Amino acid sequence: MTTAGDTAPAFAMGLFAFARIGADLRVRAVEGRLLDWLPPPGAPLVDSPVFFGMEAELDALRAGARARIDLPGLRLPPAENPFALTLVRESESGDVLIYACADCGALDFERQIAHERRQTQILADQAASAGRVLREQAALYRDIVENDSDLVLRLGADLRVSFINRVACRRFGRAEADCLGRAVDDLLGSGREERWTARCSGQSDTSFEQALFGAGGATVWIWWRVHWVSGGAEYQAVGRDITDLRRLRADADARAEEARVNAVMRERLRIAHALHDTLVHSLVALSPQIRLIRKTAGHDAPPRLAEELGVAEQAVRDGLARARAAIADLRAHPLEREGLGAALESLARRFNEHTGVHVCVDLDARILSGLGPEVAETFFRIAEESLRNAELHAQPTRVGVHLAADAEDGAKLEIVDDGCGFEPNRARDGHFGLIGMRERAELIGARFNIETGPGAGTRIVVAAPGARSARES
Repeated sequence: MTTAGDTAPAFAMGLFAFARIGADLRVRAVEGRLLDWLPPPGAPLVDSPVFFGMEAELDALRAGARARIDLPGLRLPPAENPFALTLVRESESGDVLIYACADCGALDFERQIAHERRQTQILADQAASAGRVLREQAALYRDIVENDSDLVLRLGADLRVSFINRVACRRFGRAEADCLGRAVDDLLGSGREERWTARCSGQSDTSFEQALFGAGGATVWIWWRVHWVSGGAEYQAVGRDITDLRRLRADADARAEEARVNAVMRERLRIAHALHDTLVHSLVALSPQIRLIRKTAGHDAPPRLAEELGVAEQAVRDGLARARAAIADLRAHPLEREGLGAALESLARRFNEHTGVHVCVDLDARILSGLGPEVAETFFRIAEESLRNAELHAQPTRVGVHLAADAEDGAKLEIVDDGCGFEPNRARDGHFGLIGMRERAELIGARFNIETGPGAGTRIVVAAPGARSARES
């Protein structure tokens, strides 16, 4: 059984206190410093701020309507720590007994609450700071984007516009509200081969050039760099106007082609000079030698010698004519004088004059106007070699030269004859006509095919995919 001496340390340390209140609710006795805030003995209990306004609860306790009154978590000076009060009625005397006990758990709870409040405040401050940074970055980003000369788009995974800067709006001639939510292909008017839905597949980056119609119907070229933003599950596209750059490229290509043509012409002139100074001079010198031999042999020479000398002299004249014709071709190429169509017609007329065989020439004017010079020259040289072979070896009755569109947006040249044909795998030694035609075709990336056989005629096909220039397309 606990005695007063046993509770003295608890009273002294402020862990426990006790008070007796009379039936008239006046303080009779107080033990322990936890209750030093109570009114002095003889004073009404309700003079204390803790019990002020609690007359009804206290009357209910005295009357036995309530078994107890609990007041946890109190903190009053001079007490340093929180404490809890319990009020009960003593049945024998009718007095109200007050028990006070230090509430250490409430102190820990208060500390935890205070800590959580501090943490919450820190998180709130951090969130506010992050929000300010994000707003500043967003404002800076938009300021940079809006003042940039590039076109900037944000596209959802479905390639619908979620953001567009003012430069792009002006370029497309639309208000921002009209652009947002629209499919990018619909907004740009992309053609079948330029659709973004085919170019932006999956979560990958890509870049490409696209032709758009600018003000007045002029074509504007835009270089797009499309980047997949994985965090936002969307695309960011930055477009740059490269119309002037493409014009500079075209000018540079034209100058390069002009330089190449000039280099070819210089080489042709060099070869022409070499032929004139060597072969022509030799043939010219050979002809009087033959005539001198004929004169020296006199009338008593064997008939066979006279015949062979006549053949040799005719061969010299023919060789000299061919050499001079080759030099003329080298000095001024027929394509440069008259174009591919007229050059092919001239080839057909010369073939008819030499063989008496009519050549059917069928040329698509649209293809002629769009061929580049390198392809046109290759077609002419192959046609020239084919007709020469037909004249020398095929003995045809019908010959056709046809130029038409190829299935791969290119051009196709066909030379057909109904001559004796030949075995294509048995080319004679020292004859390089077929090999030369194939090599010419390969130099421009064209396909070369020959269909022939003994007694089956010959069909030569040269197809240059994508050979038509921008003028024709």
